[in-house]
Amino acid sequence: MDIADLTVRALRRVPKNTLSRAFGVLSEIEFPEPFQVVVNQSFVALTGVDPAEAERGPEHYSSLNAYFTRRLRPELRPIEVDKGSRGVMTSPVDGTLGAMGTIEEGTLFQAKGRQYQLLDLVDSAEEAVRFDGGSYATIYLSPRDYHRIHSPVTGEVRQISYIPGHLFPVNPFAVRNIDDLFAVNERLITYLETQRLGRVAVIKVGATCVGRIGLTYDPMTTNGRFRRRRDFEPRSAVKLQHGEELAVFNLGSTVIVLVEEPAFDLHRRLQVGETLRMGEALGAI
Repeated sequence: MDIADLTVRALRRVPKNTLSRAFGVLSEIEFPEPFQVVVNQSFVALTGVDPAEAERGPEHYSSLNAYFTRRLRPELRPIEVDKGSRGVMTSPVDGTLGAMGTIEEGTLFQAKGRQYQLLDLVDSAEEAVRFDGGSYATIYLSPRDYHRIHSPVTGEVRQISYIPGHLFPVNPFAVRNIDDLFAVNERLITYLETQRLGRVAVIKVGATCVGRIGLTYDPMTTNGRFRRRRDFEPRSAVKLQHGEELAVFNLGSTVIVLVEEPAFDLHRRLQVGETLRMGEALGAI
């Protein structure tokens, strides 16, 4: 048994959900201002965050989580929608492109040599049939990244699905070594109905030390003490404009975007492993 197998076995024994809730509570403690400034600036130094991109400097945030979920200066993330193209989809987040491609026979790639099933990911036979033959892109957010999630298209929120699960880490090591990682971790899915791309799913994947995932259009949050599978519609009609804020990770994770329309093409210039910025075009019809 090699070190990777031993590490995965150890991760399975750790009480990840409890640890993550505790870390979430700790991250929201508001320390006296001088100490909080040190905490926030230490986070910047450890992770490599670019403080110049935030609306305010790290000294102006009252807790670590407040800084972690900071908003950026809006002019830094323009939405790349070419008016000459049809059905453009953009990256909903800053992060690293972990995988992308066409969903063939209900199968997606997690990493080289590792596959998982669409049905397991969305936990719905109806949605699995709908998206088979469409496209997907997986984007990993590291601790240094901006952690607000934006709508990759203009569309109406038709359904929200909460799927409880584990909170394994979703870093590159875990992606390479834990089977069905994205399909066994906690997920919060927003289904958007669009004019040109059919249904688009924005899947927020939980991870170790993600205190919770929150939605901007509904009070639903994840990683509570009482967790059960839920499918529900917004309390009132919600239409999100392209680039409008959709959700937030209270400490980081991964987003998977699914596109129903078979004619949608991911840009050939995209390469797995490259850095993406929110609003950067992922493809079009």
